[in-house]
Amino acid sequence: MSNVVSIPDSVLEAAERLTVKDLLECPAFQAFFVSAVGNSIQSFHEFADVMDERDEFLMFRLQKMFKSIPWDTRKILFDEVGRLYSARREERENRR
Repeated sequence: MSNVVSIPDSVLEAAERLTVKDLLECPAFQAFFVSAVGNSIQSFHEFADVMDERDEFLMFRLQKMFKSIPWDTRKILFDEVGRLYSARREERENRR
């Protein structure tokens, strides 16, 4: 099992006002969100001992949504995340 942390209730309450659609429509979050969902789908078995039925259903729904995004679109988003991480790493190295 990986580390499981408790998110403060105030953060969870604020999150209730956000939707997956909000994250997918926002250019600043779109690539990172799709990448995070894809990574989570690939490693959710690591959390099998702490997941309940509700978590498993959420994973099923996210996996279904994720797979409905055309591969070419996912690839563009994954590449964008890689580009952004590389640019950030280069910026940090240039500040040294």
